[in-house]
Amino acid sequence: MRILLIQSYLGRKEKPLLPLGLAYIAGSLNGHEISIVDPNIENDPLGSIRKKLISFKPEVIGISLRNIDTTLYKDMFYYYKALFPTIELIKEIAPHSIIIIGGAAFSLYAEGIMHQNPKIDFGIYLDGEETFSELLNNLSNPAKVGGVYYRQNSKLLFSGMRASFDFVNALNPRWELFNMSAYLHPEGIGVQSKRGCCLNCAYCTYPFLSGRSLRLRPPEKVVEEIELLVNKYRITHFVFSDTVFNLPQWHAVKICEEIIRRKIAVKWTAYFSLKKIDDDFIVLAQRAGCYSFSFSPDGYSNKTLEVLRKEVCKRDIKNVYKAVKKLQSANFDFSFFINPPGQNYWSFIALIWLFLKTNILSSKKHMHVSLNLPRLEPHTALCEIAIKEGAIGSEQDLLPLDGDDIYSAFYHNPNIKLVERLFDFLLRLKKIRSKNKK
Repeated sequence: MRILLIQSYLGRKEKPLLPLGLAYIAGSLNGHEISIVDPNIENDPLGSIRKKLISFKPEVIGISLRNIDTTLYKDMFYYYKALFPTIELIKEIAPHSIIIIGGAAFSLYAEGIMHQNPKIDFGIYLDGEETFSELLNNLSNPAKVGGVYYRQNSKLLFSGMRASFDFVNALNPRWELFNMSAYLHPEGIGVQSKRGCCLNCAYCTYPFLSGRSLRLRPPEKVVEEIELLVNKYRITHFVFSDTVFNLPQWHAVKICEEIIRRKIAVKWTAYFSLKKIDDDFIVLAQRAGCYSFSFSPDGYSNKTLEVLRKEVCKRDIKNVYKAVKKLQSANFDFSFFINPPGQNYWSFIALIWLFLKTNILSSKKHMHVSLNLPRLEPHTALCEIAIKEGAIGSEQDLLPLDGDDIYSAFYHNPNIKLVERLFDFLLRLKKIRSKNKK
């Protein structure tokens, strides 16, 4: 079959991220003619899809929907609305092609997306590598393939859950199908060393999307992939796209040691848990090329940390903050929510003081504190908390059609409304200053 894989168009120009999900899907499709288009690297995004549809004449089209929106309160943008014109374009140019959709964002809102887009034929739920390949062999009998949404007599049906994909023994992504030069900025290319998340953060969808059991790729295989990217595609930077890189710590240590042993000259960044971080590991990671460490404590009081299920306390945050303050050979970012459940005005003041002394008053520019509001997403404990508090209704639509109501998809703490008003004021002030500078 001729199979066209499309990374969903974001709807605006951003620094492009290589579609890692599609790279793995392509690696699982043996015996097919495959082409990939990423409209986000093109000057004419929809035009690039049109051109590929005409020239390649695909029989099957797979669309990867990675994100619904930015999840950033300070930069609210709704990617999902760009899916509709993409579907219409496909049906205009290739009306007889079969459309299959998947990706993390699809899995979170699977039924809603299938109902809102009746021209999509099939939806792949969660891991797609095995499911996509099996579905191609059973297009006339999708019920036979686990993890598939399909339509029958105008009804939307689900074939049922399937076992997790054996990511440990997964084939390498098909890098050769991409214009790799378009992704060579510092965080454009991702490397996955594991799937799954053993943490239990109240707002996070990763345990739902990839499971709570860790599927660890052998460290040697991970580093072989990195070495290939460096030697063949001349990458100088990449990001570990794991949910958290340093859990389990032994796995991360072996990867760092293997990079050092092979003398691979590459820079990288990752997300790290505060649970398994110490001076020795930070130094090791830096020797292996890590130039930026991202932490996500999210709460800055023991109460908020408990409600958010972070499994750390405020003292842990302070200890790591104090330790990395002495290290200026890498960047360290700490991200927090300004209004998480359990937050009060005193803990908010403590957080703002941390923000000010780190970002403005300190001369140590290698440290930074980021602030955001939590995005409410399905299959999370935070959604249940918001409903219980009355912050949202039980029928709240977290997938609005056009994004006009995206503001209501963020968590709004009913006990500290003044905090959000202050944050909104600061954001508006920042936008005005940025506009004046231009």
